[in-house]
Amino acid sequence: MENKQTVQKRIEEIMPDLRELSDYLWHHPEYSFHEFKACKAMSELLRKYGFQVETGVGGIETSVKAVYDSGKPGLNVGFVGEFDAFPGMGHACGHNLMCAIACGAGIGLKSVIDTLGGKITVLGTPAEEGGGGKITMLENGAFEGLDFAMLTHASSDTCVNDISYSRTDIRVHYYGKTAHAATWPEEGISALTPVLELFNIVNAMRLELGDKGKILGIIRDGGDQAIFIPDHCSAEFTIRSFSMKYKWELFHRFIKICENVAAITGTRFEYEMIDLSYEDIRNNPVLEDTLAENFKVLGEELCPRLKEQGIGCTDMGNVTHALPGIQAYIRLRPGLRVHTPEFEEATGSPDGYRAIEAAAKGMAMTAVDILSDSSKMEAVRKAFSEMKAQYE
Repeated sequence: MENKQTVQKRIEEIMPDLRELSDYLWHHPEYSFHEFKACKAMSELLRKYGFQVETGVGGIETSVKAVYDSGKPGLNVGFVGEFDAFPGMGHACGHNLMCAIACGAGIGLKSVIDTLGGKITVLGTPAEEGGGGKITMLENGAFEGLDFAMLTHASSDTCVNDISYSRTDIRVHYYGKTAHAATWPEEGISALTPVLELFNIVNAMRLELGDKGKILGIIRDGGDQAIFIPDHCSAEFTIRSFSMKYKWELFHRFIKICENVAAITGTRFEYEMIDLSYEDIRNNPVLEDTLAENFKVLGEELCPRLKEQGIGCTDMGNVTHALPGIQAYIRLRPGLRVHTPEFEEATGSPDGYRAIEAAAKGMAMTAVDILSDSSKMEAVRKAFSEMKAQYE
């Protein structure tokens, strides 16, 4: 309890710096892989408080990895912050708050880590809104050595559990043969015909798929002029499911359908992946329960994560497949929806400051609990192993 009180007091002391960081990001929104100001501001703050900071880790120029090592044996605790803005809407997803929360949790925990032992790693992860920054960092070793990782996102409610889609995006191309459609149509092979048939088949699948998965698409290129049979047309699709396994089953089925449509229409089919695949979030239940207890101590009213709150995708999902992790939510304002002007306004308001303080305290206190009780870390690892066995 004493360590938790020390952590809370320290976070209260550094709140002016955390507010300044959040405000700076809010006034200077930057987008995927171009978060140069955010990278610099986060790095400077963590250096100020005694962290050893590297940028450009994990294969991304704008990433941040800040470490404080107590020099004593113990766990390596990861706090993850995002700082990219939402295209066209500034910080309408609240990543300015998330960056400050991760820094606050790390600096707060530093006030007791020399007593508890272990390491603190604070990661600044670019391009969550598009580009899968965490996936690239994960593949290039930036998360290696972490015993567990925590991230807290702003939302309309405080929740410790999460739901997210496993998502793979694809661009399909069909190639035919051009001809003058009014004079010599028999000499052409329309590349638009297979695209239209593909949409008809996908629409017919909706009843069968139900809530198990989704295939959503748009026509990207339908030809140039109506008088010419198009020799190239393309479309883009996002394939999603709450189950990674079913998402990939659906993906391979979709590719087979595309190939068969090409064979039927006498066209040639190619495809390319768009972006990296974001996988479904798999929060560690022990981390959830521990964070929930600390949020309650801080006076947060918890609610379960519901589909009605809006479900998206996150590259933090990929992290939770690789090591014990959690993405939780902290209340910003009730009734808000992310990726809206109202949410963007709130992330630059005093409500955002309240969220930073509460979330930073909750994550740091959770880390204290696990660092102080070896049986809790054993339970975290056991739950992670059981999850891997269940899904894989």
